[in-house]
Amino acid sequence: MSETPGKADRTRAALRDAALRRFVADGFEAASVSAIAAEVGVTERTFYRHFATKDEVLFGDVVTRLEWFRRALRERPDGEGLIRSVLASLGSAPTDPRLMVEIARLRSELLSPERIERTFRDRQGAMATELRAVLLERGVPELAAAVRAEVVAGAVFAALAVWTEAPAPHDLTRLGTLTEEALAQVRPALG
Repeated sequence: MSETPGKADRTRAALRDAALRRFVADGFEAASVSAIAAEVGVTERTFYRHFATKDEVLFGDVVTRLEWFRRALRERPDGEGLIRSVLASLGSAPTDPRLMVEIARLRSELLSPERIERTFRDRQGAMATELRAVLLERGVPELAAAVRAEVVAGAVFAALAVWTEAPAPHDLTRLGTLTEEALAQVRPALG
């Protein structure tokens, strides 16, 4: 039996909160899915309906399929510049800002830089795929769309990496500034 949308959101939030507590108390590797699920009063199967892996709890802000980004990007005007469209679309992220800051802190404290980088690289590729599709829809030639998409996604994730690696506290205003600076640096390459 599936959960109602409101209940599903509450269950997901409760699982995320319990997981974050376990990660801090037990360490990321030692925190078990069964203990997280038990704390919330659900089964492991329910945990896995909400999160594919424990990593997804700590990378939920970037591991999602980027549907919100795709939707926001496609709603931008066709004639709008790519950088402006990307910045506006990033501003529509459905993540609670306080939670995003807390998760960034936990990532940097609990995970190795290599593990964080691997996940960011994967998500950078997913963002480039979304950007490329939108650029092709806007009539940009295939190679130009691919190059622009990779350059822009690389700049966005370079800013995210620098922000994540910085010592706490993590400030979302700083992330916004870094993202704008990174995109400004690649603007000449976008033609």
